[in-house]
Amino acid sequence: MTNKAIEDLNQIKSIMERSTKFLSLSGWSGIWVGLCGLGASAILYWWQTSSTYTYENLTTSDPYQTSYTAGMLLSLALITFIVAVAGGFYFTIKKTRKQGKSFLNKVTKRLLVRFSIPLIVAGILCLIFYKHYLLQLALPTTLVFYGLALFSVQEDTVKEVKGIAALEIILGLLAFYFIDYTLLFWALGFGLVHLLYGVILWNKYDKIKQ
Repeated sequence: MTNKAIEDLNQIKSIMERSTKFLSLSGWSGIWVGLCGLGASAILYWWQTSSTYTYENLTTSDPYQTSYTAGMLLSLALITFIVAVAGGFYFTIKKTRKQGKSFLNKVTKRLLVRFSIPLIVAGILCLIFYKHYLLQLALPTTLVFYGLALFSVQEDTVKEVKGIAALEIILGLLAFYFIDYTLLFWALGFGLVHLLYGVILWNKYDKIKQ
């Protein structure tokens, strides 16, 4: 086979890959999510060390919970999620536009649907845990299902996502087993892992093209 034929085949393969995969994932998105995860972990750790309550025994009806309440915990989770997702989308959309591509296409829509389903299930489970005073299971649950969400889209995006998915699932299972160190594993999963992989993705895919 001639070099020209090999080049043509590689070009066809590249075109097909770009049309079936979302390859505009920004390394800055991972870095941003990692910073949000570490920030939320630090706030939760500070609340717990300055209060007689831990997140697993918080309720909405206990009048003695004044310095650290269930409402504060839920607000922290919601704000962290919104800020992390907003920043992740911002950096990814910015990179997509630099590449002259449209962010919302059939590939990204398929990816978002597959990614959202495990997260919605995790959210419902966490609400059930809250109702039954089992909030100590909420953090490991979010890790495991987030890893499953990433694994469900690993064929639709860059190959490094598969490694992130595996690490999140493993850390989630460890958090279930070592329940007293749940917050530590959560900080590692949503904080450190995202930071490291964000740097890796930036060096591999973003830095070269800047």
